[in-house]
Amino acid sequence: MLQKNYSKAVVGRSYLSFIYGIELLRHDNSVLLLDDERLQYGDLFNHGITQLDIEFFKVWGADRDIICLQNIESYTTNKPFYFNWGQKRVRLGGGVWSNLRELYRKFPQFFPFESFFYGEDPSIKDNFENDYNLLTKRLGTNGFRFKSLENTTIEFLLGQSPQSITDAFLLFKKGIKENKDHAWRFLYFARAIYHKRLASSYSEVELFHFFISLLSPHYLLEDQLLVKELAEVFIEKGGHFKETQVREWKFFKGMPWSMELASFEGIIHPQKISFLGSWPLGLPLKVKHGWERFQSIHFEAHYNDDRLKSRMGDWVIWSSPDHLATDLPMWRLEVFDGVIRGQFLYREKLGSKISFYQDLLNRQLFSGMEEWLPNVTESLSKLKFNPGREVYLDQSYSFKTSPLPKLREVKLFDFSSPFLKSKLKNVSYFGPLKGCPLGLYGQLMELKEISKYQ
Repeated sequence: MLQKNYSKAVVGRSYLSFIYGIELLRHDNSVLLLDDERLQYGDLFNHGITQLDIEFFKVWGADRDIICLQNIESYTTNKPFYFNWGQKRVRLGGGVWSNLRELYRKFPQFFPFESFFYGEDPSIKDNFENDYNLLTKRLGTNGFRFKSLENTTIEFLLGQSPQSITDAFLLFKKGIKENKDHAWRFLYFARAIYHKRLASSYSEVELFHFFISLLSPHYLLEDQLLVKELAEVFIEKGGHFKETQVREWKFFKGMPWSMELASFEGIIHPQKISFLGSWPLGLPLKVKHGWERFQSIHFEAHYNDDRLKSRMGDWVIWSSPDHLATDLPMWRLEVFDGVIRGQFLYREKLGSKISFYQDLLNRQLFSGMEEWLPNVTESLSKLKFNPGREVYLDQSYSFKTSPLPKLREVKLFDFSSPFLKSKLKNVSYFGPLKGCPLGLYGQLMELKEISKYQ
């Protein structure tokens, strides 16, 4: 049975919202979490997960006695992926040393690691992998316990880094600087996997985080299993959870007054409201963020080609320097039994529809797959496209970045009436429209830190 008054209402069901809700309960808040399907992340934070994220989850779970976070590896699957960038095909996301070698082989101008592979020390591989594991454990522990997102400095990161990782990063940084006319194109696309935005600029902190992300095993998260476990913890600790839509809300002087739920409970009165998701689709809420954005288009096609059966489970990303600043900069697919599924990113434009991109989507999909596996498109059938929920910021023409990770300021407005467009107070948004500096790691740090003050 729900209460009538809550100190906090959290809108949007995801593992992040339950983690946030549990953290709010620690600070003597009464919390109602609403599963309103109009606000979702999609799979934005279910892939691109790194060893650093894993360690951060584990420390959070240990310090808060949340068993499922301590055992986060039980909810993840290691998923190496292929990154097709122009004429290069790069396999990443496996072991740390194999990732280092692959980056050196395919992009020696950016990753000049000759000394690592042609030295005389036979123990360098084991030492480097041990140093990497030590780094991620340190950053997971100290990042959670002692740092916030906006005071995570390059000095802190390098201070936690064993010498071999620091040496490799400095070589990478030098390679990027000496080849900046080409490097920034690679960074623009490849960072999107981890930082959830396509950006032309970066800070040293972001560059370091991107570098250690490239070296990491790549994980996919079974989010629904984790959500189920976290929901039980949230309820056990005193939180309330309801699957229902917000039918209507009212604000007084820009602050929350009431929310009418579509369920029989009717009206509740939260003091503060938080929205967690990519973009409020259908909610009378506008998030003003000052950037253009890319949205996702999901696709599915059936196939009848035995060659694809041997590639079941493959996770493939396509992009190209020629696609820089275009309306369809990158896309990915995964092979299942008899079906391929994936998604494109497209630049949102006023009044744009999937049908506007249909021909271009078909051309890019068929061209990329033919390069990957000749004549495979002849076996495709029942191809369909649907709008997705994932959102990435489009920072193609931003050439300045703060030296410290900085969240974008967003402003929230009530659009529940044609005559009401008032800026809201005591209402928060957590999602990719704030820029996602450092990707999931940064999002977790923000939620951990902000809950202390709400």
